[in-house]
Amino acid sequence: MASKPTPPDEVPSAPVAYRDTAFISRTLVMRDGRLLQVSAHRVEAPDAEAQAFLDAHPDLERLPE
Repeated sequence: MASKPTPPDEVPSAPVAYRDTAFISRTLVMRDGRLLQVSAHRVEAPDAEAQAFLDAHPDLERLPE
């Protein structure tokens, strides 16, 4: 049985990495309760909501891909 292809707007994008300029490690809590772990100054956003959250954070800078 063949599976249906995933529509382009539902295809998960690759995680986007950010550098934490203030802390080596910490836990960031999103409004929906999800946790994002900073480790070695680095945190990844697995989806668009997390990317928007991290983009708005003053201590984080997006790393080049």
